[in-house]
Amino acid sequence: MADEILRLKLVRKETPVILEGEDGEEKKFTLKELNGAERNKYLNKMKHRVKMGADGKTATITDFNGFQADLLYVSLFDENNEAVPVAEIENLPSSTQQALFEKSQNLSALDVPDTEKNE
Repeated sequence: MADEILRLKLVRKETPVILEGEDGEEKKFTLKELNGAERNKYLNKMKHRVKMGADGKTATITDFNGFQADLLYVSLFDENNEAVPVAEIENLPSSTQQALFEKSQNLSALDVPDTEKNE
């Protein structure tokens, strides 16, 4: 039996984002996949805030301040390819912040428990 070939692209994934203000003005952003070093730095920062259950899923979060903004700060970029400031991220409507956070987790494979990654 031949060995299975794992073929991967070395291009980080990106998702274009358009946020529409109350005045109807649209602003363009990009959510970007983290590289390995960025992902590890983010996970190390979060390990003091999150307690994992035996199933590999989040069991307890000890501090919510900046929880979503910390990930978005390293993955959300404006039209000039500049990181969006944390203060601006934290001022977004909570539903918008949640949607961006979930997509950012997905782009960087932060939404899959370790037990599923190894299957």
